Formats: sequence, C-alpha cells, structure tokens
Amino acid sequence: MTDEQIIRTKLEKIKGMFQHPTLGLFEDLFTEDCDYITFNGQHLKGIEENFDAHVHLSNLKLFRGAVLESDLLQIKFVNPDTAIVIATGGIRFRWQKQLPQSRRSINTNVFIRQQNGDWKIASFQNSRIRKPGWLQRLLSK
Repeated sequence: MTDEQIIRTKLEKIKGMFQHPTLGLFEDLFTEDCDYITFNGQHLKGIEENFDAHVHLSNLKLFRGAVLESDLLQIKFVNPDTAIVIATGGIRFRWQKQLPQSRRSINTNVFIRQQNGDWKIASFQNSRIRKPGWLQRLLSK
C-alpha cells in the first residue's frame, strides 16, 4: 500500500470510534502521546484520555446507533514522515436521515510515519463549522 492508501484506510477506521471503540482500534490509529482538541476546546492528552472520552460517549443512550460521517478534503505530505489531513464531518444520530449542517465540523489530523512504515495520528483538532457572525462580517469589509 502507498502512504496515501494507508492514511485513507486509517480515516475509514476512525468511523468505528463511536460505534465500537476498542483500545486496539485506538492503538492502531493514534500515537501513545496523541493530542486531541475537541470541538469545544477541551484538550485530551494521550491515548487513554482519548479512548476513555470516546467510550464514555459511545455508552450514552444519545449516541447509540450514531454514525460518524466524514469527507476527506486534503492529504498534504509536508515531509516524508508527516502528513496533514483535513476532513469534514460529524455525528449523525440514529433518528436523523442526514447530518444537519449546523453540526458539521472540520478537523485537522497530523499523521506521523512510524518506524515500521505505518502511519498514526499524533494530533487532531475538531472545530465546529459556523457562519461568520455580524461582527466578523463587519470587520471583513
């Protein structure tokens, strides 16, 4: 597999983080000391905090049957061992036919090549996609 194919495969596996989070899945996807910045600005440090947060969410009644939808926007190899990956997406709950635009997020993932040639996420950040507010629109004129 090419580096890009490995990264694309990892991105598909991310969808399992809400449906069936396992420590094995997280160890396959993330570096031990990964950083995760949630859409509301919380900074989770390390694979254990990341895993625990996703297990907690998946155990909430609200998230039962939820599906992570995502669209890859870009893979940029900044050097032979680092790739910046940008995607959009969000969680579609079991009662929703489609993901509401108001709940879409954009995320940035930093993938690092491992010594064995595999790629893992060292850091990722989610940000909710919002339309500019009135002040931002005014200042951008």
